[in-house]
Amino acid sequence: MHSRLAALKRLASLYGDVEEMHSLELQRASSAVREAEQAIGAERGFVRSSNAEGRKALAAGDRLDWRAAQLQREMAEWRQQRLRQVQKERELLNDEARKRYLASRLQSEQMKHVARGVVVEAETEAGRRAQGALDDRFLARRRWTDLQEEKLRER
Repeated sequence: MHSRLAALKRLASLYGDVEEMHSLELQRASSAVREAEQAIGAERGFVRSSNAEGRKALAAGDRLDWRAAQLQREMAEWRQQRLRQVQKERELLNDEARKRYLASRLQSEQMKHVARGVVVEAETEAGRRAQGALDDRFLARRRWTDLQEEKLRER
């Protein structure tokens, strides 16, 4: 029983390590999604500033600066579109990582439950053995005292 318990504890520890690994993987995937969202936000800001620069150039009658601002806006929109694709890919990876983590967590908890059950079973069995030994000693002592009393009565 002791070797079984030790093996289960090692296995539960291994499941815990796998859960931790999947947790870290999920954190990295979530971080990658947030990074893409931040980059998209930065590109949105760049589009707004390019629009503002374009309006200033039009107001000043500077066609060259207006065209440069327009090209910057188009490039920012193109980068933003590409970043949205990256974000979708990363969200898919994040969802897969979340599923792996949740499955791993469930398995880890199940293994902990099994190990706790074996510990309780071992403790119960040890308690039964100890109680059995105490009962045997009590009965043996009682029998001995009964025999001693019987011998005294016979004399």
